[in-house]
Amino acid sequence: MIGKIFGVSFLFLIYISSLFSNPLNNESSELLTIRGLIYDKSTSEPLTGATIVLVGTSYYAVTGLDGTFVIRNVSSGEFEMNVSFISYEPFMQQLNLSDNVNIEIGLTTVSFTLGTVEVVTTRLANTEASARATERNAMNVMNVISSREIEFSPDVTVANVVQRVSGVSLERSSSGDGQHAIVRGMDKRYNYTLVNGIKIPSPDPKNRYVPLDIFPSELLDRLEVTKALTPNMEGDAIGGVMDMKMKDAPDRFLLSFNAGTGYSQLFLDRDFLQFDRSFTAIESPRRINGTEYRASIDDFDIDNLDFERVKAPLNQTYGLAIGDRFLGGKMGVILAASYHNTYRGANSLFFETDVDRNTNNPFYDEVQIRSISAQQQRSGVHSKIDYRINSRNKIDLYNALITLTDIQARHRMDTNLRIGRGQGPGTGRISERERGRMRTQQIFNSTLQGNHEVMEGLGANWSAVYSKATNEEPDLAEVIRRSGTSRNSQGEIVKEIDLLDRDLNRRWVNNSDQDMAGYLNLTYAHSLANIDAEYSAGGMYRHKERTNFFDNYLFRASPIYQEWQGDIFDHSWNLFNTQGTPTDPLNYESYENVLAYYAQAKLDIADFQLLGGVRVENTDFGWTSNAPPQTEGRIGSVKYRDILPSIHLKYQPWRNTNVRTSYFRSLSRPNFYEVIPYEINEGDYRERGNPFLQRTTADNFDLRFEYFPSQLDQVLVGAFYKVIDDPIESALQISGQAIFLQPNNFGTANNMGLEVDVTKYFRSFGIKAFYNFTDSRITTTKIFRFRDDSGQLTSREELQTRPLQGQSRHISNVSLLYKDQKNKIDIQLAMVYTGRRIISVSPYLDNDIWQRGFTQLDLSVEKGFGTKFKVFVKVNNLLNTPMRADILLPNTFNPEQVPYVDLGENLLVREDFYKINGSIGLKYNL
Repeated sequence: MIGKIFGVSFLFLIYISSLFSNPLNNESSELLTIRGLIYDKSTSEPLTGATIVLVGTSYYAVTGLDGTFVIRNVSSGEFEMNVSFISYEPFMQQLNLSDNVNIEIGLTTVSFTLGTVEVVTTRLANTEASARATERNAMNVMNVISSREIEFSPDVTVANVVQRVSGVSLERSSSGDGQHAIVRGMDKRYNYTLVNGIKIPSPDPKNRYVPLDIFPSELLDRLEVTKALTPNMEGDAIGGVMDMKMKDAPDRFLLSFNAGTGYSQLFLDRDFLQFDRSFTAIESPRRINGTEYRASIDDFDIDNLDFERVKAPLNQTYGLAIGDRFLGGKMGVILAASYHNTYRGANSLFFETDVDRNTNNPFYDEVQIRSISAQQQRSGVHSKIDYRINSRNKIDLYNALITLTDIQARHRMDTNLRIGRGQGPGTGRISERERGRMRTQQIFNSTLQGNHEVMEGLGANWSAVYSKATNEEPDLAEVIRRSGTSRNSQGEIVKEIDLLDRDLNRRWVNNSDQDMAGYLNLTYAHSLANIDAEYSAGGMYRHKERTNFFDNYLFRASPIYQEWQGDIFDHSWNLFNTQGTPTDPLNYESYENVLAYYAQAKLDIADFQLLGGVRVENTDFGWTSNAPPQTEGRIGSVKYRDILPSIHLKYQPWRNTNVRTSYFRSLSRPNFYEVIPYEINEGDYRERGNPFLQRTTADNFDLRFEYFPSQLDQVLVGAFYKVIDDPIESALQISGQAIFLQPNNFGTANNMGLEVDVTKYFRSFGIKAFYNFTDSRITTTKIFRFRDDSGQLTSREELQTRPLQGQSRHISNVSLLYKDQKNKIDIQLAMVYTGRRIISVSPYLDNDIWQRGFTQLDLSVEKGFGTKFKVFVKVNNLLNTPMRADILLPNTFNPEQVPYVDLGENLLVREDFYKINGSIGLKYNL
């Protein structure tokens, strides 16, 4: 099916091309053809979009994706040819045409003088050619996505952009948006995120990793994904590092603006569920009035518990960037802002399962029909000022504030299948729930940096950083109604009724994660006996403080049994715990001090480049929880030192070929939340912390062959292998009669894979594709339930080998590109395939929950008008691909238990539909 879609789509692109092509395209003996290539003279990078004009005629051309152009049907004679491209000096050449010609022209970047200092405009770092050059010249294994690729992609958040990188798949949020990156099969916990090379704290209330959906993609200049660490990089990444290079100050005046709107197909079929968030109390009574305060029912509003169904509004997106250079070009300034207000959702079917004590087989315990409506308000503002003191000294000041507010309303209908089992949804006891949740996540970063040439060959750079991430989830509440019966005095059923559940919980969660850090690096370069050497040493210190506030108030219906009247205002409750939950373990403070230093050397010897060194990281981590004094793990601390060697070798047997290999050791620290001895109902299972978690360490090996037939085309073939000690995974654990989702260390794991990445351009057409094979193995203890020979119910422990949680065996991405520079049309059709993977680890043998493999197809179209305006269309999830999860069925499973479900080979446990999402808008660039 996917092959047919791509075939038809590619023919469509060819058809579009033919509509706008020159009708006089037949070369004859009388008419001549001029072919050529326009490139950057200093870097040899082909320039896409350069204009070639034969002065005094109507003949002109615009270079294609590979920098080439064609002017057909030109009569013989003398012509003056002008070539122009932004940030480059114009080029003029006299042509005396008597035959077909093929010419190559190198353009020189614009330069200007500041007193005695000559300033040369840098190459465009946001182009795809620059991205390929960065990959080619890097000493370690990395992939780069340029600003132009990001702008033209169908993606509006960094999370969705990163899935276009070889070896990266996504974990999605409940509304279907990409949220976290999984690199080379390594779960999100094994990666970290940088902004302009600086690590930022996470607003996530549980984890270290940063949710990538908080960042609007239009603020980026490029995205770099590093898969092999060098000693001058922080060492806590086993999968990879995402570095977001934000927009830099331009060399000349810049003004760009975009505005768009869109809609989700989901809300063409149903209404949008919402609540009035203006009545949501941001702080709980305890936080406002102190720990000793005893709240009353009057401290709580119930207007935010009143849900209504409306027609979803249109999505809105806006972006602005303005920048220039001042003081004769010494100071550059840029200010960029973005605002998205979007409406997303999901229709979901969830089967809660249990395991039969007689056969260890899964069975359906409850079915839940869910509909999710989410309004996301995503905003970002960033500014950068760079000041060139002189040719040897430069200072940068960067500030950013990124905010994501997610307002989600969820309707859920549950049917207990233990009653009326086998008859399908609606035959057992039914409950209906409506939940309102508002979450605001925010990241602020301020970084002052300096780059200095101290003396010839000796350089220094430093950074002073303050960052703070916050998360606020105020007044999370869920109103529950259950089916019941009304009986007369004789005990006879009079009617079926809906009863208001007796319990109502209202919860507040707030956390902050604050970093203060300093970085210093020294570099000395020299040449001796045809060997170019560069020595580097440096260090960093970070002091982190994380605090978490948790408050839960329990209300009891008064009277206990109340028939649902259809309106929340017709019911009443009593407050059960007037002081909230001041002794809950999730009220905690933690700190982490990391002191790191490194030394490395880089040697260029003929066709070889060698980079090696060692990094030492000292970690001091501690926490104090408000849990009762007798709670194990209430207070804790741990100190450890990691020695992290690495070595990278690059060999260039031919001018356009690299062979590189590397080894590095790295670690992954437990999340702060995980070590707190808490218990909480969250998601589909009750969660519990583990104060005995250990850090994870890994030895990582890489080998990659790189071939660059041109400045834009590439063929990358690589392999990797990882040995991982004490990997951490969240798994379901049994404690008495209860099941908890708890993080644990699981022995030793292995992860290996193969990566193939190909890019090829043919003037107006291009194809980008990658395929990744990943195979990981981890062996853990599982429980097997059965009846013994005497008929007694019993269980035993057995070992099971499985992939790491989140790892897909197969991942692929194919993008078809079409660019008609003359008519200013750009089209991209992008397909992503993610193979099946474990999303939840079960305590029972062969009962893990797997997400099925899925394919997503996205489309982006742009049409330019004049020199400043573009209209764009972006369509996501063209195939309406759902998220499906299941359990692999054993041969002993009885399908009569669920006759209303088409089982196939697996037991379906979850199915989420997000439908198609589209947007249209206008861009303006000056």
